Amino acid sequence: MSESDAQARIYETGAEGYDALIAAEDADGEMRRLLLSRVACDGARVIDVGAGTGRLARWIAPHAREVWLVDRAAPMLEVARRRLAEDGLADRVTVQVGDARALPAPSGAFDVAVAGWVFGHFRHWMPDGWRDEVDRAVAEMRRVLAPGGRLAILETLGTGHETPRRHEGLDAYFAHLEEAHGLTREWRRTDYAFESPEDAARVLRPFFGDALAERIEERRWSRVPECTALFFAELGLGEQSPAELSSAE
Repeated sequence: MSESDAQARIYETGAEGYDALIAAEDADGEMRRLLLSRVACDGARVIDVGAGTGRLARWIAPHAREVWLVDRAAPMLEVARRRLAEDGLADRVTVQVGDARALPAPSGAFDVAVAGWVFGHFRHWMPDGWRDEVDRAVAEMRRVLAPGGRLAILETLGTGHETPRRHEGLDAYFAHLEEAHGLTREWRRTDYAFESPEDAARVLRPFFGDALAERIEERRWSRVPECTALFFAELGLGEQSPAELSSAE
């Protein structure tokens, strides 16, 4: 089984475990506050690309006019739908199964487009063509934005790290977001908080592997450090990114 197939299988069969994972993340609300301050989603129409179980949608929906959740994994979206309904937000939410590179949404329909922890996978799944795939996905986010819309992409800078880690592959992807698409980067600590080190190791092991779980147990971490980046920009529907301008020359 390929790495991409294995990752997709986790999202298809492990939606509840994934939701338990994200429930413990950003324990101090640092990234939630940063995102809401940058995308100004009060009364906005928002599309959440690669929405998973609705981590970002749960932050955004209380403020937004409407939120569309798009993800390839229907089981993840079912958990998202249930969680948002439990929060009394079902009437603001539309759920769509679809690919980030071909969004099932009309052009110019949204004020805000967000994607959390999605496109970084392309760097591993498609090592020879990841730039093109990222460009397609970002172009789709731009397509569905109304003039003056806001775009935000969130990515990990290292789970188990107190400061942003260096990672050759992901650093190239981050540089591409900044240089080819003109996005601005900020980062925050988004630590996980659990009742015990045993709980932390149990929940994180399926997603981050044995090495991190063993380090958690060895260091007795019930609070697991993590750093996360927000890449963002204000974009217009007719505006071209540096990548698009370069390809047109």
